[in-house]
Amino acid sequence: MNRRNFQTALAGIIAGGFAPFASGAGKPRRPQRMPNWQTPTAGGQQLWGDVRYHAGYRIQRHALTGHHRLLNPKYERIAWGSLDACEANLADVRQREPLLLNSETAVVFLHGLFRTRWSMWRIGQSVAEQTGWQSIVLGYPSTRGSVSDHASMLDEAITHLDGVRKLYFVAHSLGNLVVRRWFHDLRQDKAANQRDLEVKRMVMIGPPNHRPALARTLVPIDRHKLIAGAAGDDLNGNWKQLAPTLATPPCEFGILAGGLGNDSGHNPLIPGDDDMIVGVDETRLAGAHDFRVLNVIHATMMYVPEIHKMTVQFLKNGYFETPDARTPLKQS
Repeated sequence: MNRRNFQTALAGIIAGGFAPFASGAGKPRRPQRMPNWQTPTAGGQQLWGDVRYHAGYRIQRHALTGHHRLLNPKYERIAWGSLDACEANLADVRQREPLLLNSETAVVFLHGLFRTRWSMWRIGQSVAEQTGWQSIVLGYPSTRGSVSDHASMLDEAITHLDGVRKLYFVAHSLGNLVVRRWFHDLRQDKAANQRDLEVKRMVMIGPPNHRPALARTLVPIDRHKLIAGAAGDDLNGNWKQLAPTLATPPCEFGILAGGLGNDSGHNPLIPGDDDMIVGVDETRLAGAHDFRVLNVIHATMMYVPEIHKMTVQFLKNGYFETPDARTPLKQS
């Protein structure tokens, strides 16, 4: 191997994949596989984001190195290296198991800032059991990128959801802004608008649909963006730039907020009622088909059985309890 080929290969590994050694100019080659030992993982925490998903298999990208890995449904790493190489491995899996398919109807779950996909696992299981629909719980490195970055990663995953024709969303906290940004970007992309995919309904859990008061107090402390990252900055100093890129969902959507039902709430740093992190008024978004305030706190609201029950009801019917009890937030 000459020096140039060695440098090319090394650069490819560092940049996030495997640059195959040259074997002739202009000759395309099948992505080469990196040596792999099938090892268990934690499924992806703050440094990994899902960019492909197929029937329990997921390809993830590392936020710092840019390299990829393919995990099986047991969260064991079965391949790693470049995206092309991981996709080739996934293609082999699908060829060996032709009945391994996504469902026509699926619900995508997205977590909030500082959290991981595991925080949405329980509600994902609950929705799947009660609807029979496929639950796709995605993860993204919430503290290692902006809302726009996370929306782009979400788009990569959704674009490659083979077989899914009807899509629902359930998001907690910052995850709602990621979906709203995805809706905005989707509208700007004519090719994306022609996808054979119908977004049916969305449930927002504790969404900061307006600039959160708590972010104005806490984010400035993180001057070097070491804690909340660029997404934290989006919630505070960059809110004026972010807000116009957050589309109102073009589908039916409902909002579940947390609070005490009074004028003081849990947190004295937030005006009015709140769930300790997000104010009730900050969750409101005109156009919502239903709105509820429950006595829950932000960090654990996605674990509450009543939230699960209302989420399923809205996804199936477009209201949280009954048609008569629906409280929409009308456009001004």
